[in-house]
Amino acid sequence: MLKIKRLLFKPSAFVAVLCLPLILASCTFFKDSENSQKEAAPTESITSMQEEQAAGGDQAVEEITIWDKLEPREQIELMEDIEQFVELNKGIKINTRHFRSEEELTDQFRAASLAGAGPEFILANLESSQALARASVLRPIMDDMVYPDIISGLAEISVFEDKNYVIPFRAFDFLLLFYNRDFIKEAPESFEELTEYCRQANKPKEGIYGFIFNLAEADWIIPFTGGYQDWIYDYSTGAVSLDSQAMVKTLEFLLMLYNQEKIVPSGYEYEEISTAFKEGRAHMIINGNWAIDEYSKEGLDFGVAKIPVVWGGFRNPTPLIDGIGFMINANTFGKSLETTNKVISYLMSEKVQQKWTEKTQTMPSLKSLESASFIVSDQLYSAQAQQTAICRGKPPKEALMAIREALMMNIKNVLNSSISPEDAVKKIQEDVIKLRSGSITGETGSADTSLNSES
Repeated sequence: MLKIKRLLFKPSAFVAVLCLPLILASCTFFKDSENSQKEAAPTESITSMQEEQAAGGDQAVEEITIWDKLEPREQIELMEDIEQFVELNKGIKINTRHFRSEEELTDQFRAASLAGAGPEFILANLESSQALARASVLRPIMDDMVYPDIISGLAEISVFEDKNYVIPFRAFDFLLLFYNRDFIKEAPESFEELTEYCRQANKPKEGIYGFIFNLAEADWIIPFTGGYQDWIYDYSTGAVSLDSQAMVKTLEFLLMLYNQEKIVPSGYEYEEISTAFKEGRAHMIINGNWAIDEYSKEGLDFGVAKIPVVWGGFRNPTPLIDGIGFMINANTFGKSLETTNKVISYLMSEKVQQKWTEKTQTMPSLKSLESASFIVSDQLYSAQAQQTAICRGKPPKEALMAIREALMMNIKNVLNSSISPEDAVKKIQEDVIKLRSGSITGETGSADTSLNSES
């Protein structure tokens, strides 16, 4: 994907200063510098065949622009959808520009919008809407464009000060239970069923296990607090809550798996677990939706399902989920706003959502599509839709990094019995506060541990 650098004025162009208002009005506020030309992607224009034929005539053309940060596979789908839209809608021209990074996209959009310019709308990560709304560069989503059936995990990270500033488009980066159909015909519905299977299937001397869990990454542990009817983060206040009874039960559950029943082997990390699953040495694992494509290409006969109901409880764990959505420039008004809404409505249609589901590693943002024929008829899609329906939104990066660090700083002490689960959750809460204030630093580094490299 080509990267768009900030564009600079040519210093020798005195006329450009005189024409600045006109330049701003025509959304060409930036010009390429020589150093950024190799990395910058030119704006692509998509106009219907009918409009090409009508060029030079009296017919008015409504022109809008969208900026995005998408992976190559998703870029292809967006371009195809826009081409289809303009073929169906005479008199509309759509310019597109792709960015390599989310930061580059949001920085340039913020600067352009504050200058009274920029694209009519962008397609970006949901978390970006918070900062952009705070900068007053986004238009609140009008009531007639607010979709009431957005899956709850995306809806809760799409609001800023009780207003919607983004229309969630696609969901990704969420965990599922993967099971090998050579050994398991139907996924277990509870961890009691899962552990019972492990007692029968485990052959430690041969390195074969019914289930291997990724204890090395906090994102695999966090969902269980949701299964025990609490959560780690308050989306309205930004408060982190890890000293809860749900966290105590989560730690007790891990103690049961590793120390008491000893049915899950320790010491395995992500790549080792994934390899064991592909080789048939792990009959079940928890992994992200991004792994479906990898395992399919390996020719594995596997299924996916919601993570089973928690041990001793009655609810399924609630994995983190992320997504992308449409955000409208605060400078978009009148006919341009009407056209922008029309394009977004088209992209949110079931036809487009189906195509994206089939060709990208993402899922629809709409709960109503869980019953759509293309979802129901495919086991992999159906199970993913059921899982996304109960996922929780990925907290802001700063908070999530501190949560991850605090958990991983203390989990080993729980498992080696150096500290009780009750005392551990207090320590975890204290550590997350200190990490957020900067009074201590984490042991595992500050890198984002999300494993989906395509998001």
